Amino acid sequence: MSFVIGLACRECGEKYPQTPRHVCDSCFGPLEIEYDFAAIKKSISREKIASRAHNLWRYRELLPIDGEPRVGLYSGFTPLVRADRLPPHPGCRVKIIKKKTDNKPNLSY
Repeated sequence: MSFVIGLACRECGEKYPQTPRHVCDSCFGPLEIEYDFAAIKKSISREKIASRAHNLWRYRELLPIDGEPRVGLYSGFTPLVRADRLPPHPGCRVKIIKKKTDNKPNLSY
């Protein structure tokens, strides 16, 4: 079950059905996902999501796709690593980078 209602333009508010698109036809603004937050609150909890496999699909109901996933079943959860050897940056106490080369299944994302 998906909790995605559709898509909406961040700039002009134009509404679109859930389709593979990323920009508004009217103003070329970015499209964002609209959710049914009341239904999400009733059905999903942090604990439920945390108990699932460590991959992108643990958030399945929140992703704007129809049907079951066919690709990338093990993608996601690339590790975060401390980057203490990076030079200091004002206002940055801890430096962490995402290690994208560990992404499964093909290590290329």
